[in-house]
Amino acid sequence: MRVNVGNLRPVVACLLAGFLVVGAAQPAAAAPRRAEQWYLDELRIDQAHRISTGQGVVVAVLDSGVEATHPDLRGQVLSGGRSYGASGDGRADEDGHGTHMAGIIAARSGGRDGVDGIAPGAKILPIKLRKGTGTNSATAVAVGIRMAVDGGAKVINMSFGAPGLASADELSAIKYALDHDVVVVSSAGNTARGHVAVGNPANTPGVIAVTGTTRGGSFWSGSVKGPEAVVAAPGDGIYNIANEGGYGWGDGTSDSGAIVSGLAALIRAKYPDLNAPSVINRIIRTARDAGPSGRDPQYGFGVIDPMKALTANVPSVTANPLLDPAAATDPGPARTPGADEEFDVTQHGDRGGPTDQQVMVVVIGVAVVLVLLLGLAVFLIWNRRRYRREAARAADVPDELIDRAVPGGYPTPDAGYAPPPGYAPPSGYAPPSDYAPPSGYGPPGGPPPAPPPSER
Repeated sequence: MRVNVGNLRPVVACLLAGFLVVGAAQPAAAAPRRAEQWYLDELRIDQAHRISTGQGVVVAVLDSGVEATHPDLRGQVLSGGRSYGASGDGRADEDGHGTHMAGIIAARSGGRDGVDGIAPGAKILPIKLRKGTGTNSATAVAVGIRMAVDGGAKVINMSFGAPGLASADELSAIKYALDHDVVVVSSAGNTARGHVAVGNPANTPGVIAVTGTTRGGSFWSGSVKGPEAVVAAPGDGIYNIANEGGYGWGDGTSDSGAIVSGLAALIRAKYPDLNAPSVINRIIRTARDAGPSGRDPQYGFGVIDPMKALTANVPSVTANPLLDPAAATDPGPARTPGADEEFDVTQHGDRGGPTDQQVMVVVIGVAVVLVLLLGLAVFLIWNRRRYRREAARAADVPDELIDRAVPGGYPTPDAGYAPPPGYAPPSGYAPPSDYAPPSGYGPPGGPPPAPPPSER
């Protein structure tokens, strides 16, 4: 089979155009790590980032330290400090827990396949509470809270807890933070660690105690519950960065607390003149009530709703609503004119609806199909016109054949030619010397012979 390569050029051009479009889609499609962050989709964080990224807000992470060299945290981590009596800053993490919390709050994808934080515009102030994988002392926690406040933090994340109530030093430090207009967030606790109630510092009045939820917004069985619960946030299978430049999953209300700390940063950046009590009020009044009406031991006031927290009409307050028993029992719903007040992530499956990246991939896919269809149509039109041109050329007599023809007649007969009986020989023709006419026929050029007697 013979193939005309020239005829394939339009097809090749169309395929190349399609491949170029597909290539442009690769950054969005080739991000499996971001696809593991289901909680960002349920919370509609991509939409929230169009309103606020937490730009300019400092979030203190009181934990095991933070690995500032991780690609997704480069430029996001301040020097911080160490509150357990050692010298040095907080940019080291032998355990990995603090790095994971910092990533949930403020990771900013450092490549084509990184992860995103709740508030990628925020800065992390790491306060290292311990060395290695040990436990946190009450003194280190109290000193760490004061270091965070003095270091300029507007949000403090404490993703740890212990049974019982906070020490006098811890209570004093928490009051110091609240008096300095700081939002304090803490994880409620995990049943896997033997916790049976909301521990400290989460059970301290004025602190946002966070319980955990699963995909779809149900209460996570690994989370503790209690009357001190304030809000709930995703805590089961939270994918983000880990130390040593890695990535991994976390299960626990520690992750839930970090998500709420990121939300507080988004609000503080969107409303820079809003005081800490009003930020807390906005978080609890826009939460989606998921349990019994009002505050309950599992969800508190409900599951956080970042979009509503950033856009709803919520009145400002002067006092921390978590310190006011009347307001803390039922602060009342917030209204968002023209917004989707009854948004339910469970109606969108585990992913909470399509993300912007997924929509982009679909749009690019449709564009590729259209480009290929257009290219095919162009090729068919071109091929049809080419066929017509070739057919028209084939219908004409070539010039070289015309030049060979004798003007005014046919070519001279070859030697040995004899005309049919009854026809005059052509001009200039002489029969061969050995020619003899058939029996009954005269010489060439004479009258035709008489028909046989049988035909008369």
